[in-house]
This record gives sequence, structure tokens and C-alpha cells, in this order.
Amino acid sequence: MKVVRKNTKGESRELLLKEYFLNAYLIAALKRMGDEVAKHTRRPALVPARVRAGS
Repeated sequence: MKVVRKNTKGESRELLLKEYFLNAYLIAALKRMGDEVAKHTRRPALVPARVRAGS
């Protein structure tokens, strides 16, 4: 989508749309990376062990 009109700050709408989609992509990529790291770093649940008294 190409819109050449500029806003009051002098930025074109095309540039603003590119920034928006780039930010959305980066947020999605970081979330995915965080989920994958969390999946691979989870520790197994600890299971209580029986202990015998004195020997």
C-alpha cells in the first residue's frame, strides 16, 4: 500500500505502516522464541523419595 501524503510530523503513511508491521513481526518472533526457550528449559517435577529410618 503506497500513500504518499505526509502527516504533521513529516512522516509518510507508508513508513508508518512499515514500522507497524515490523514491530508486530518482532513482537511475534520474540514471543515465539520465549515459548521455545521455556519449553526446553523446564525441569521435570520432583518426586518425593522414601527414606528408611536408621540402620
